Amino acid sequence: MNIYLISGLGADEHAFDRLVFPENYIRHHLTWLEPEPNESLAEYAHRMAEGIDSRQKFVLIGLSFGGLVSIEISKFLKPEKLIIISSISQRRELPWYFRQVGQLGLHKSALIQYIKKSDRLLFWFFGTRSSKLQAYLKERIQATSVNYLKWSLHQIIHWKQSKKPEGLIHIHGSRDKLFPVQFCQPDIIISGGSHFMVVTHASVISRKIEELLV
Repeated sequence: MNIYLISGLGADEHAFDRLVFPENYIRHHLTWLEPEPNESLAEYAHRMAEGIDSRQKFVLIGLSFGGLVSIEISKFLKPEKLIIISSISQRRELPWYFRQVGQLGLHKSALIQYIKKSDRLLFWFFGTRSSKLQAYLKERIQATSVNYLKWSLHQIIHWKQSKKPEGLIHIHGSRDKLFPVQFCQPDIIISGGSHFMVVTHASVISRKIEELLV
């Protein structure tokens, strides 16, 4: 069966490199697209879904912002399993500081440039401690356009998802600082997992996913 992976903001397919899936599952990565002017998240999800062969049964896994996109895709395509990692499943799980940023319109300001330049802030939010992971995160953030960062933050802040989708499995880390676990209602909590646990706790997450799939 096909597994389609959508990485998080500031990441690419290498974020999933350490995950191991059962032998009868074939992984595919849906690469981020540059958003079009005034494009909604639903419209964007339809463009992202063009990379999915919906004629065959498939599993959809979204990481962080990729979780939101995965949920939007699941509204018109029906995966056998829908799994989100280090993400949110509905609007009420959005931390208060995201709402504050939206109310003040800070995501439209010079804040984006500050985020791109502030290594310490990035490393703290993502929970990256090793120099290798920090270098990867910094490289990916620098490669992400300001336009995409502004657009994606706007979509997160103004996401209208009112309830957790039926059948969705939410895997979350106990030490996630971007989306703290106390604001979320995950199905599986990874002890000690940060927002970057898909790398640091890949073996544990792989086992959990295998249990869900087999």
